[in-house]
Amino acid sequence: MRRTWLYAGILVTLFASNAANAQEAPGRTATPGLLSDFGQTLDDDGIRVRAQLINEMAANPIGGIKQGNTDAGQAQIGLSFDLHKLVGIPGGQFHVSWIRSYGDSDAKNFSGDFIKSQEVYKNAFHPFRMSIFAYEQKLFDDKLDVLVGRLGSSAFYGRLSNTCYSESGITCGVPQLMNSESNITFPTSATWGGNVRYHFTKDIAFQTGAFEVNSFIQHTNGYDFSTDKATGVSTFEEVSFGNYDLTNYRYPGDIKFGGWVSTAPFSDPYFNTKGQSLGLFGGTAAANTSLRNGIYIMGEKAVWRPDPALEKSVTVIAGYNQSLETEEIASMQVFTGAVARGVIPGREHDIVSLTGTYIDLTSREIEFLRDSRIKAGGHGVNNPNEFALEADYSALLFNSARVAPNISYIINPDNSNIPKTKILPQNIVTFGIKITFNLATFLGLPLAPNLSD
Repeated sequence: MRRTWLYAGILVTLFASNAANAQEAPGRTATPGLLSDFGQTLDDDGIRVRAQLINEMAANPIGGIKQGNTDAGQAQIGLSFDLHKLVGIPGGQFHVSWIRSYGDSDAKNFSGDFIKSQEVYKNAFHPFRMSIFAYEQKLFDDKLDVLVGRLGSSAFYGRLSNTCYSESGITCGVPQLMNSESNITFPTSATWGGNVRYHFTKDIAFQTGAFEVNSFIQHTNGYDFSTDKATGVSTFEEVSFGNYDLTNYRYPGDIKFGGWVSTAPFSDPYFNTKGQSLGLFGGTAAANTSLRNGIYIMGEKAVWRPDPALEKSVTVIAGYNQSLETEEIASMQVFTGAVARGVIPGREHDIVSLTGTYIDLTSREIEFLRDSRIKAGGHGVNNPNEFALEADYSALLFNSARVAPNISYIINPDNSNIPKTKILPQNIVTFGIKITFNLATFLGLPLAPNLSD
C-alpha cells in the first residue's frame, strides 16, 4: 500500500511539472495534443474516443470498525462511431467500451460503513471486461434519443452535473441510497437494457428505461451476452427541467424528479430462511420478493457568477431520495452542498466542493446489526440517524488531469459492511486523494459521449 501512495505522489509531481502554470478548462488545450492531427482525422471520419483513469485512495485513521487504507481505481477505453458519417445512417451511433477495475474498498475492509469511501469501487471482481455495447438512434431533429444494448443505467438516472467532485459515495455516481436499493447498474457490470429520452423543449425532457438485473455479470469478462442468470428487471423514469450549462447560461440550473421499480428478489436485512434473526442464528438471508421501489428529487443552481465570461461561480445542490419499502438498509437520504469554481486567485479552473448528507437507517438494519454484535460478544445499538460531511479541493493540473485531496466525517456511523463484529463504531474521519486523467484529451483525440462513470 505504501507503494501505491508513492506512485501516486510521483504521478502528481509529473503532472504538475508538465503543467507548469497552465490552467486550461477541460476539453481545451493551450498546446495541441501529441495526436491532434490524427484526432482531427478521426473526428472528420465520425470516430470519437473515451480513455480515462480514475484512482481513489482512502484512509480512515479515526473511527469505524478498524483503521486502514486502500486504493481503488478504474481504467476505461472505448470508441463511439457516428454512423451518419461512416455508413450514411442519420442520427445513428454505436458505442463500445472496455473497463478494468482494480483495488479494494476502505468501507468494506476497515470503516465498515454503508457509505462508500471510494465511489469508484463497484465490486470485488476485476477482469478486463467489455462494458458498454450499444446502438443509439436520434430522431425528430434530435428530440428523441433511443439507446439499446449493454448499458449502465447509472449513466441516465439520479445524476447531477456537480455531484461528482467528491470521492465518497454520498452523491457521486448516484446517491448512496439509490446505489444500494434500486438495482441500478454501473458500466463496470453493464446489463441488457434500453433507454428512451424525449426533449419537449431544450430545457424540458422525459426519459424512461428498463434494464436487466444480473449480478453474475460482475464475475465475467462481459462477452457472455446470455440472460440465463438474470433475476429481474429494473425500470426508471425521470423528468427534468432546466439545463446546467455554464457556456450558454449565466446562472444555469436544473431540477429532476424520478423513481424506480425493480422486480428482482433481494436479501432480507434481518430474517434468515427459517424466519429467525440472521444476526443471532446465522444461516442464509431470506429472499425478499417484494417490489423494490423509490422516488427522488434533486437539483442544482448557480447562485453567484460575477462575470458570465468566466467559470468563476458558486452552485448549490440538493436532493431527496426515499425508498418506498422497509426491507432495506436505509429508508431515506437527504443531501445538500455547494460547488465553487475559480474562487482561488490564480486558479480559475480549480473547484472546491462541500457535501453533506443525512441517512435514515431502517429498523430491520439496526436490529440486524444489534443481533450480530450480540452474537460476536459485544453490545450496543447503532443510531439510525447517520450524517456525513465531505470537503474536496479539485486542482486542475492541466487540461486532462485533476487531483483532489479530501476529508470526510461520518457521525453515528453504521457497520453494514462489517456486521460480524462486537465493536460499536465510533465517528469516522477519512482522508482521500482522487486523481482523474483523461488520456484522450491529453493526446488531442476527439471525446466520445460519456456513458459511464
